[in-house]
This record gives sequence, C-alpha cells and structure tokens, in this order.
Amino acid sequence: MISHYLRTIRPTRRAALAAGGTALASLVAGPEFSRASECVLTSRQVDGPYYITGTEDRRDVRSGKPGVSLALRMRVVDAGSCEAIAGARTEIWSCDAFGTYSGHPDVDPNVPPRFGGGGGPGSGGGPGATGADRTDGPRGGSRSPRLGGHRVPTGAGRFLRGSQASSEQGEVEFLTIYPGWYAPRAVHVHVKVHLGANELLTTQLYFPDDLTSTIHRTEAYVSRHPTPYRNSNDRVKYWGLGGSEPVGVFPTMTTEGDLQVGTLTIGVRRA
Repeated sequence: MISHYLRTIRPTRRAALAAGGTALASLVAGPEFSRASECVLTSRQVDGPYYITGTEDRRDVRSGKPGVSLALRMRVVDAGSCEAIAGARTEIWSCDAFGTYSGHPDVDPNVPPRFGGGGGPGSGGGPGATGADRTDGPRGGSRSPRLGGHRVPTGAGRFLRGSQASSEQGEVEFLTIYPGWYAPRAVHVHVKVHLGANELLTTQLYFPDDLTSTIHRTEAYVSRHPTPYRNSNDRVKYWGLGGSEPVGVFPTMTTEGDLQVGTLTIGVRRA
C-alpha cells in the first residue's frame, strides 16, 4: 500500500509557483543537518552530457512537471574545518518522471547511449578512463553533437534546473520532483558547487531502491515502473573519479506530509 504522502502532484505552472512559495516558506525553520563527524570531503562524479550553463537562480524548479515533490536541503561546508561556506553557488538538475532532461527533448530515455572509444572529453570512456573523460553519454540511435563535453541543447525548456547561493550558514534548499529513470542510469540528481570562478564539486545524489520502487508506482511514473536500473547496476555510480569503490552520495530521506525530503552536508575544499 502506498502511503498518502506519495500522492503524485500534477499542477499547472501557476499553481506550481504558488504552491512552491507556500512549501518553501514552511522550510525556513531549517533542516537538521548532518553531524560534525560527517563533515568529510564529498565524493566527486561526472556531470554528464546534460549540464547546461547559465541556470536560473530559483528554489522551486518544478515548472509544473508532474511527480512527487522532493525538497533537497544541503549545507556546504569546508571539509577540513567543517565551517559553513557562504555564497557558494549550488546547482541541481535532473530528468523528469519520464526520464527526459530539459533542453534535450529529442533524446529517447529508453535507449542506452552509444559510448565512444576515442578517450577524449565526452567520449564516454569507462572505468579505466580518466575522470575528465567519463560521462553518462548521449542517448539515442546516433551520436549527438557535443560542446565542451556536454550535449548541445536542442530545446528551450529548462525545467528541473536551478541554482542558489548558500546562506551565511552554508545552506540551500531546492523544491524539485523525485526523478524518473533513463537508460542506463539509476535514479539520481546532479549537483555542482562553485565559489566565485572556482568549481568546488560536481557529484550525483542517489536514493534507496525501495523508496524509488514505491514512488515509481504512483501516477506520474507507473507507466515505466519498475526501473531496470537499480543502484547496484548503475552505469556511473561505481566509477567515481579515482577508484572502483561505490561513491554515490545518499541524502538522508524523511517525509513531511506530501513532501519527500533529502538532507545532506556537502564537504568541499575551498581551493
């Protein structure tokens, strides 16, 4: 039986913006962030081909997309001192309930990518490739155009993408939806952190398989349930950028009424 808090939302754009303001107002009380012992360097992962620069500064990134609402509450800290980092520009992006990324409406989420073997940026590579060469690759029946290691956007939409500057306490909050899946990836959300001109971290957030299975039985996702790609057979999660050990980042998941909430501390090096 699916709990009532997993009710799928299907708002209009106007309703989503209005609801987002109400929901975010309720988050201001502040999450209980991770203990000091968790102020460690967060593992890095590739940003993949669907990153788009110039992301809009906003907290509610749902843009009316159907799905179960997900609040991501993150605190950016210096991994050495555990001190909060104010003004860190944090970005998130993910696919929608049907596995589609905004900006890339022409990509079939059911078709695994064709990885190149040339070893250059954006070629796909594999566990033996350098960190800069690894991506989750373009999907579809033919190779996709790349720009700086990223797939060139073919659509104007920018749903489920946003950025924020961290508060004096190092905190940011986003309101998005729980992602769907696309071949050959487990469910995930991308995160990138900048401080000024310096990129401090690129990583990906993952979620418990049983939670994904429950949520993906709800209306917006059920036509593609179950996902064939669990955390254990994800194409990227077990690469990392320096070894073969599992390196996926898992937020602490809780619920608040209809809202799924992921809370985590992100540890970075300032320089």
